[in-house]
Amino acid sequence: MISKSDTFTSRFFKVGAVGSFLLLVIIIYLLLPDILNAIKLILTDPPALLETDIFKLIIFPGLLYISIVPLIAEWVERKIVAKMQVRVGPLYVGGWEGVLQPIADLLKLLSKEIIIPRNADKMVFILSPVLAFIIGALPSIVIPYSPNYVIWNYQFGVVLFFAVLSFYPLAVLTAAWSSNNKYSFIGGLRALYQLASYEVPLFLSTLPSVMLSNSLSLMGIAESQSKIWFIALAPVSAIVFFIAMMAELERIPFDTPEADSELVTGWTTEYAGMAWGLLQFASYVKLTAFSGVFVVLFLGGWQGPSLLPPVVWTLIKVGVVILLLLLARGYYPRIRIDQLVRGGWSWLIPLSIINILALFAAQPFVASLVR
Repeated sequence: MISKSDTFTSRFFKVGAVGSFLLLVIIIYLLLPDILNAIKLILTDPPALLETDIFKLIIFPGLLYISIVPLIAEWVERKIVAKMQVRVGPLYVGGWEGVLQPIADLLKLLSKEIIIPRNADKMVFILSPVLAFIIGALPSIVIPYSPNYVIWNYQFGVVLFFAVLSFYPLAVLTAAWSSNNKYSFIGGLRALYQLASYEVPLFLSTLPSVMLSNSLSLMGIAESQSKIWFIALAPVSAIVFFIAMMAELERIPFDTPEADSELVTGWTTEYAGMAWGLLQFASYVKLTAFSGVFVVLFLGGWQGPSLLPPVVWTLIKVGVVILLLLLARGYYPRIRIDQLVRGGWSWLIPLSIINILALFAAQPFVASLVR
């Protein structure tokens, strides 16, 4: 039933290695002026390096940040849920509460072979996890962590955020279909139903923040909350967004695509090694992006007392939102697929529309609180 496809895999990775090397050369060539400028600042004025575009892209809030936070979140989730269920969780690796267990798991996955089903569409099967990771990471470029720490201050950042994430169901479906496994495909279809059911209320619950700030820029929305956070003016929108966000992330209690025993692990059933690891990593990267945009839309972004720098306030708020998302795994039971879909279409969408109409009717009063 299963073929390791050694010849194809070796050929594919040789081509991938050559392509990656060429892509790396092109990126270095394009970023060479910024790299040289960064080296100059390191030697002459190190604090100024923190304000450069190359630092924001590679370190924070760019690649390094969205790589480290998922590893920390994965360890925190395992430890907290273990404590809630009277278990130990990661314990030995790293010497203190198994703090280096995610690194050990990463090394293990890198050393494992990627097994490809015999009749799978091999190219799509391999590229789907890469596509999922790119889609999960790309929205982070428009999320501001302070007035100075944003990769791209795009005037339509809200639209771009949701436009990019709307491609995630495509990555899920291609991964499920390319496996040539009917159980994976059923899990992929269930995931598609779930994502489609909750994308609409997710977007509708964003509109009150847009209306209150009169801006489609995430930077503008954050700046508009200097007097009062939008969670106080539109609490229903914040609740709807949080619930829909959990469903979009396929977090418990919304992990229905992989909950039923006959589906094994849903649309990821046939993935192994680092291909599976990349899919899991992409889900945590996506979780980080969603938490960041929730903070900007409803929790004032970097707004907070002046005793801490703005970027620290954002990181604290993002950490709290991530923690709430992780805690749900310990105290909520799963729900059925029919309950899940009905909840999105029959409850959250009407609730979002009613909330928008109510906010529109109260616009003169609410505007006086914001401005």
